[in-house]
Amino acid sequence: MAKTPETLQQDPAKRPIGRVLSAHQFWDLMQRWHVPDATALELIEFPGKLGKEGKRPRFRFTTRQQRITSYLPEIDAALAAAGKDQAWLQRKIATPPFNRRSPIEHMLARKMDGMTDVLRTLNREAMRVALRDA
Repeated sequence: MAKTPETLQQDPAKRPIGRVLSAHQFWDLMQRWHVPDATALELIEFPGKLGKEGKRPRFRFTTRQQRITSYLPEIDAALAAAGKDQAWLQRKIATPPFNRRSPIEHMLARKMDGMTDVLRTLNREAMRVALRDA
């Protein structure tokens, strides 16, 4: 089935939810979040690997990778709104939906569904913070 604006509008999971990052912005964000390069590539479902010298590969995002990376600035903004630092993404969390995984591990395991879970968790926490401070 051809992807027309109408079909993309009917299925919101088939389109980016926000701003799409450039490769440079993606790497900057991964560095701020202290995500190792190999893990960052796995996060965006990159089919290749790091170069022999550990160099980051040069690439353009596929449409799917654009959808995936569109979650990342939203998660970054939600971290700030919830009053969490980037280290929160590396901490193991016992409660659902993480079930003793870190948010990064959860995103790796569940792909875009995991990113949605992380974003939802952070948005709930941001709402609690806003209501508490009101």
